[in-house]
Amino acid sequence: MINKFSGSCGRCRRRVDAGGGQAVKAGGRWSTYHHECAPVRVAPRIGTHPGWHDLPIVGFDLEGTVAEPLETRIVSAALTYADGSQESWLVNPGVPIPPDATALHGISDDMVTRDGQPARKALAEIGTAVAKVIAASTPLAAFCAQYDVTALHTELLRHGLPTIDWNRAVIIDPSILHKEVEPDWFDRRQLGDLCPYYEVNLAVAHEAASDARAAADLARSIAARHERIARMSPDALHRAQIRWYAEQGRDLQAYFDRTGRNETASLEWPLESKRRR
Repeated sequence: MINKFSGSCGRCRRRVDAGGGQAVKAGGRWSTYHHECAPVRVAPRIGTHPGWHDLPIVGFDLEGTVAEPLETRIVSAALTYADGSQESWLVNPGVPIPPDATALHGISDDMVTRDGQPARKALAEIGTAVAKVIAASTPLAAFCAQYDVTALHTELLRHGLPTIDWNRAVIIDPSILHKEVEPDWFDRRQLGDLCPYYEVNLAVAHEAASDARAAADLARSIAARHERIARMSPDALHRAQIRWYAEQGRDLQAYFDRTGRNETASLEWPLESKRRR
């Protein structure tokens, strides 16, 4: 993370102006570095232990119109499978796509008008495909799964379509796993930030199929490097993530309270019932 205060570089000992370098925490202690002097993080080595990462996992991702999952309209979605195949959808949400959303995922009103499926038809197909994965007891990997699950659940309700029994789902969320195994990580934790660290290829950020495949690969890579995670059964891991997410949310809320930020951290995973703000 960018250093807020000036200091002496932990490597070359020359002065680092505030905002001109990085603050890195290691061994419980913060040090300041020039960007070119900062130590490179290296993930733990891949082990030889067996675990759920050796089994098929389905990646899942969707892109929407806004960041609030209870309000967003889905504009694209994808499922990626262990055999390399995938299913993807471009969805006409029936409402204008905000410019900031288009800037993020590249999907415009013109694109969905020209090539997108009507929302109800596409959502029915997406819901059926996800329900089939869950019925097969195959783990579903999604990065920050609370957004994807809540958005899909809300959209199915909005269009009067059959909902998914999320209580039967086994979901693996690499964003939660990373926070659990790297509690002292203070850098950015977005998918594009973590993939290089775990040696995972992310072809195109914020493209549903690319993000879905990267989420599954990232989940496998974390398990391959952390035997404690890999040896948990998928069901037990799902339950553990519910607890870990709530713990991580309480820590985040304490930070908001300390810094005077008028924000509320979510404690619900994978299905949120309350708006985030």
